[in-house]
Amino acid sequence: MRQGYHMGMGFYGSYILMFILVIFSIAVFLELKSKPSPNLFVIKLIDILKVKYASGIITADEYIERKSIIEDIGYSNPYTPILIERYAKCAISTKEFFDIKNEIESNNIDSVISERLAKGELSYDEFRSKWASKA
Repeated sequence: MRQGYHMGMGFYGSYILMFILVIFSIAVFLELKSKPSPNLFVIKLIDILKVKYASGIITADEYIERKSIIEDIGYSNPYTPILIERYAKCAISTKEFFDIKNEIESNNIDSVISERLAKGELSYDEFRSKWASKA
């Protein structure tokens, strides 16, 4: 006669179901919270790279190389993001990017020269010939 009443789990059946749902909700919340939020600057740079690749300016290999460098690069200098953006726009080569990055993050040169190097107002070759001997 009592079929379907408390679904066969007795009086505490609904409490057990609620407890399981709460535990599941907490687990889902913690999983979603542990994922790092995407860096909007990196997303912007990857979008710039996609446009360069789609227009045929860079090859697939260059796209993959530049994308992996942009995603993994760390920096400690305020001028490095400017340099990374130039790199994403394919204004400089990978070798030149790392050469300039090493110079501006070495703290051996003036901040004005670092800024000019990062912005492209001063080429790396020009820097080496004029200022590298002074530093």
